[in-house]
Amino acid sequence: MLPRAGKDFLVRIRFSWRPLFQGRYLLLTNTLSGGIMLSLGDILQQTRENRREPGRVRDWRRTGRMFVAGCSMGPLLHYWYLWLDRVYVGKALKTLSKKVLVDQLVASPTLGMWYFIGRRGFTGNERDVLSTTP
Repeated sequence: MLPRAGKDFLVRIRFSWRPLFQGRYLLLTNTLSGGIMLSLGDILQQTRENRREPGRVRDWRRTGRMFVAGCSMGPLLHYWYLWLDRVYVGKALKTLSKKVLVDQLVASPTLGMWYFIGRRGFTGNERDVLSTTP
């Protein structure tokens, strides 16, 4: 059982996050969450690589580049999903299936190319796009 002050604090925190997922802050939230997710994915991958090769050092610049790449995808995805919601209105299974199909046929390949082209631009190394080794 939480004391009254602790419970009030948790309630205030719970409602302080709400504006970030609505209205004018939604674009900022989507942009930063894209960068944070790609950064966390890179941190996990580097942790895995460091366990396989104990002599490796964590590359924070690479993580930073992943953050920038994720942030660059955030606004595009924000407006893409707003457009999808306007074109395909509703929550029926048929409508959701159409949204997923269009998303996978249009947005996924586009963002895949965006990621690899951006990765090449960040490193300036042509081989880095397809290389799996540093």
